[in-house]
Amino acid sequence: MKKFKNIRYWLVIACLLITLSCKKDNVNENRVIESSRNGSETKSQKNSENQGISDLSKIPISNQTLAIEKLKEAYKTKNETQFLEQFPANFQQFMAYFGWNTKSNQANPLYEESYEYIVYFFDLLSLDKYRKFESKLMGIAANGVWQEDGVNFFQNSAIEYIKSNNSYRLIDELPSKEAQSVLFFLFDGPHPQFDADFCSHLSPAKKEILEELFESAWYDANENPAPIDHEGTISYEITDFENAEHYFLRDIDINNDQILDKIVSAGPYQGDELYLFLKTGNTYEFALKTINFSEDGGNQIVDIHSERSGFVIKTAFPDQGILEAYHHISYEDQDWILTHTVYRTQSSNQKDAIIYICDVKQGLSLKEKHLIEQLQWMPKEAEREMLCTKEKIN
Repeated sequence: MKKFKNIRYWLVIACLLITLSCKKDNVNENRVIESSRNGSETKSQKNSENQGISDLSKIPISNQTLAIEKLKEAYKTKNETQFLEQFPANFQQFMAYFGWNTKSNQANPLYEESYEYIVYFFDLLSLDKYRKFESKLMGIAANGVWQEDGVNFFQNSAIEYIKSNNSYRLIDELPSKEAQSVLFFLFDGPHPQFDADFCSHLSPAKKEILEELFESAWYDANENPAPIDHEGTISYEITDFENAEHYFLRDIDINNDQILDKIVSAGPYQGDELYLFLKTGNTYEFALKTINFSEDGGNQIVDIHSERSGFVIKTAFPDQGILEAYHHISYEDQDWILTHTVYRTQSSNQKDAIIYICDVKQGLSLKEKHLIEQLQWMPKEAEREMLCTKEKIN
């Protein structure tokens, strides 16, 4: 009898242990499922943020309604600041408000009211106190494409705004790639028409971008003859650059005839364009468009100065330490040749750091279209001990 009681006791204990184990497994399983769901939601949210909002279905319904209602309320009450703050800041959002949803084949919420909202937007933008919102104009134009109705009306309104307010600087101040995107949108359509007056007010670099768009992006032999020749021989005037905000000029003899010519360069963070003009009598004739060796996210133009055989272009990395490049150009056989580049770089930020001076042979014509791809860069760190000279830091 006593033995039977012991057996029953241990059976009870075993059942309790099994029950507790099952509950623990359920808890762990639930935690794993919950964790996986949270991870999935986070990943989905990140993907949504990275892809942008192409239509209102990409954001929560409550946020859609709230954003549109705020804009509608601001327009109704003529709350100018709130209206500008709530107005779309990029093309995807603009389409989600005012465009036609091609996937669902129906109008987005403010499609019918798009004209009046756009007119009000540009009316406010013309007031000096609201010029800070011009960034929204550029934001909408960037990565935009033509569509009928509201989008087309915005394109035409944007061009008219820039022309009537002489606001070409909005495009001139953009990096080249962004300027190309904006100009593409402004003139995109079934039959793009070249606007010579608009183009003439752009900086030389942005003017060239617009001309090249009409030459290649939309070219139609019947509808849109290219405004420039197909050989790529574009001419520039020195007056295009005089007093231009984002360029600087240097008087340097660039062809060894003892007469000071002119070199025009884009300023730091304003592009890599370099223009050479030869003085002939009382005028300056355009000779060559090339590069000033500025790099996106890297060295930027510092200055250009003369030397006996031609001129030197100095670039530097605008950060702590020393990272400089001196590109030496000489005039040989009616051509400008990058003969060599002297790189100067600091070995480290330690107290015993030195400067490596690396003289690298180039032998490249500035007329070469792919000059930057053929450029010989500074030797790798492991090679500098053998190929470069050293200089102590004072």
